[in-house]
Amino acid sequence: MLEKGKISPRQSGELLFITVFATSILIVPAVTTSIAAQDAWLAILLSTLPGFFLLGVLSWLGGKHPGQTLFQYAETILGKWPGKLFGLLYVWIMLQTAATTTRQFSDYLSTAFMPLTPLSVFTLSLIFLSVVAVISGLEVIARMNEFIILLVVAFLMLVMVLALPNWEPANLLPVLAHGLVPVLRASATPAVFMGEVLVAAVLLPYTTRPQRTFAAGAAALLSAAFLLAAGVVAAIAIFGPALVSVFRFPLHMFVRTINIGDILTRFEVIVMVTWVAGVFIKLSVFLYCASLGLAQVLGLRQYRPVVFPLGILVAVFCFLFFENIVEITEGIKSVAPKVYAIYYLVLPLLLVIITVVREKIFGHKFQAKRQ
Repeated sequence: MLEKGKISPRQSGELLFITVFATSILIVPAVTTSIAAQDAWLAILLSTLPGFFLLGVLSWLGGKHPGQTLFQYAETILGKWPGKLFGLLYVWIMLQTAATTTRQFSDYLSTAFMPLTPLSVFTLSLIFLSVVAVISGLEVIARMNEFIILLVVAFLMLVMVLALPNWEPANLLPVLAHGLVPVLRASATPAVFMGEVLVAAVLLPYTTRPQRTFAAGAAALLSAAFLLAAGVVAAIAIFGPALVSVFRFPLHMFVRTINIGDILTRFEVIVMVTWVAGVFIKLSVFLYCASLGLAQVLGLRQYRPVVFPLGILVAVFCFLFFENIVEITEGIKSVAPKVYAIYYLVLPLLLVIITVVREKIFGHKFQAKRQ
């Protein structure tokens, strides 16, 4: 068995929450507001629908193939070599997501706090910590996240409350002034982040009660969406949709407006620290899934030997794929919804269709295979 650790459904849901929320709070507000204006919050709520669909598909596949990850039951369904190719595609997309996450992290710290520090310092520091966490195992990542998620949620809710005196509710009106079409268009970008619940396909076999994974994942999706929508509402209420849509980091800007008696200021530093912790967990989850997946595709007895090489690849991809945060944001806005729809919706649904066809038409019975 490549992974001996076990996590509870609650821990699984918490990992899914931080995976979806950690970087979406940085990118989504400006992108959705640029399309849907003051209705951006509604676009975020609608974006959960593809996430629920994906969770349902993954839960169904996990039930058909208990004890197996996505990489393993892909071989069971498609055959050995097509299944391995299928698995490698998902290793690739997880590494790409890890690289995007790391570059967002580095660009944010460089732009907002330490512009004279080389990006490589942020990148290599985060990747090193994530490599150590992944080598330590899934249980360690889940336990660290139990503490980090409390900080992330508590501090974000705190700054939203403290920013209430700066709100202008009129900025949120009128609702649906331009109809549903802009809202539907704007929902494509947050849907990319909601689709990151794909990692549930790897976490499922290591959850103590796999049958509760869908409920835990659904709660994580809803929580992330509502908290993200609340952040967008706060930013729009303070600055208006026109300004939010052009801000590079709307959350950072609205936190900077908090000033309590000219004594308590600079709350963005607190948010930055908790956000960094959340990004660390997200990167660790994707690096873990990619490492475990590659080990399973290659038939290795341990996943740990591939963690460090994949960490190096993530660092290389950070600088190879992106020039700056503007390029990342534009890619997530225009390209990612089309590309990730294939990985998050089309290919998992293809596995379901092939499974049903083989069972109903050809009478094939899939045998449960333990790791």
